[in-house]
Amino acid sequence: MQTYRVKVERTDPQHVRASVRDFTLELGARRADTEAGFNPVETLLSAAGACLLTGLQFVAETSRISLEAAWVELEATRQDKPPTLTQIRYRLYLKSPAPPERLERLIELAERNSTVLQTLAQAVRLQGSWEVAP
Repeated sequence: MQTYRVKVERTDPQHVRASVRDFTLELGARRADTEAGFNPVETLLSAAGACLLTGLQFVAETSRISLEAAWVELEATRQDKPPTLTQIRYRLYLKSPAPPERLERLIELAERNSTVLQTLAQAVRLQGSWEVAP
C-alpha cells in the first residue's frame, strides 16, 4: 500500500499553493475566477489526464510500442445542487506506427492501471474514447 501526502495552503484570497517534496503548484481558489489559474475541477481533470498518460507511457515502454505523441482532452459536467460532477469525458489521441489492435490493448491496460481514473470511475460516470492522431 502506498500513501500520498500533499500540503495545500492559502497564499492570498485568489490562490492556493500545493507542495510536495521540492515541487509547488499554484492554483486558483476563487470561485468563477478564470484569471486566478487552474480551478479545483480543472486540477482534478489534469490529474486524471496525467495519470492516464503516465500509465500509457509505462505500458508502451514495457510492451515495446513506439509512441511519437500522446495527449488527452478532458471535459466534466457539473451540477449545482448538490455541487458535484455528473460526468467526465475524455478523448485520447495517439500518434504511433503500431496497429490499432495493439493500441487498443495498450489503452485498456493504461486505463486499468490509472489510479486516478479508476478512483473517479467509482464516483462519477466516466466515458473515454481514442483515435490515432494524424
